Amino acid sequence: MNHAISQKRLALSGGEVLSPGGKLVRATLILEGTTILDLLPEGAEIPDNTDLLDVSGCTVAPGFIDTHVHGGGGYNFMTSTKTAFNAISEHMLKGGVTACLATTTSASLTDLTSALENAARAKRNPVTGQVEIVGVHLEGPFINPQFRGVHDKQHVRQATISELETIWEAADSALKVVTLAPEQPGGTEAIRFFAKRGVQVSMGHTGATYDEAQIALMNSVRRGTHVFNAMPPIHHREPGPVTALLEDDAAYLELIVDGYHINPAVIELTLRIASPERIVLITDCIDVAGQGEGTFTRWEGTKVVIKNGQSRTPAGALAGSILSMNQAVRNLVKFGVPLHNALRMATETPARSIGVFDRKGSLSPGKDADIVVLHDDLSTAMTIVRGEIDRKSTRLNSSHTS
Repeated sequence: MNHAISQKRLALSGGEVLSPGGKLVRATLILEGTTILDLLPEGAEIPDNTDLLDVSGCTVAPGFIDTHVHGGGGYNFMTSTKTAFNAISEHMLKGGVTACLATTTSASLTDLTSALENAARAKRNPVTGQVEIVGVHLEGPFINPQFRGVHDKQHVRQATISELETIWEAADSALKVVTLAPEQPGGTEAIRFFAKRGVQVSMGHTGATYDEAQIALMNSVRRGTHVFNAMPPIHHREPGPVTALLEDDAAYLELIVDGYHINPAVIELTLRIASPERIVLITDCIDVAGQGEGTFTRWEGTKVVIKNGQSRTPAGALAGSILSMNQAVRNLVKFGVPLHNALRMATETPARSIGVFDRKGSLSPGKDADIVVLHDDLSTAMTIVRGEIDRKSTRLNSSHTS
């Protein structure tokens, strides 16, 4: 694409647009600078002094919001350097992501505070054209060691008030979500600590019983971290945390829809119980994503084998994912979910879940000009971050511009 497009005012015309009402409609989206100016019905006159971008045959949606992502492009948010943020952003933009929560993992307090401080700094100072870090998702270290997955066992520990205060101070109010196991010693105190400060507490990497999960949900837990994964399965005599989460209409449910973490039949069943307003698509993407197949070493030294779209340990256990958000949307549609609902679970619902719907997650006038344009096969045609077109992720033909 070699046409220089002005960022003063831009019209995306000819495609189907996900309207603020959640439906796909023929419309023209007008961007002005870093914000959405208007959404015009098909055939309406486009204002003068507006550059036109023909997106015929494409779907125009709000930029995807990934609330659980560890990295990509060879880097992890735990390293939290400028080089790491650049590489992770470039990787996510290819999948249509325009905003995310920088997600940590179980680590020493020194490593955690360093990562939190750097992520908080990045949140305060967004870089033009990069995926915006709108907050932090603290995953671990206060989890159940029996359900830790690939979290380093030596760093899984009990929550203490002193450590919680250190974490809170390092994050500088950037914490949006904290994943913990409520049944572990210190779990209840941690829930109260974070909920009191407006942080959404998520139940994950947990061995909680059904009763323990219900109590946690009554005590301010409002989310389930990659539901079904790293928690006991539903049993007819011990329903477990999954059942408690599914039946609580106030709980958001993270799902990794790569076709490996959860069987499509279970995804379909979940959607019969929980509406798109509760399902938050995530990638749980790890640092080695985007580097092809082979054996790689993650930032903390864990070896993983990337093959056939999966990330596994040498022993064969799933170890995060290499999923992109546009792939997650594509998979949902493949599994029978209407496109408009799949898009909402990658945009509106995650935005609502972390409290940024006032400026992201829909194409309402006045909101940030965060846009993803998708080809009919749902591959990324273009990603726009706060009005800035990402040239590296653009796959529109030059004939689309005028």
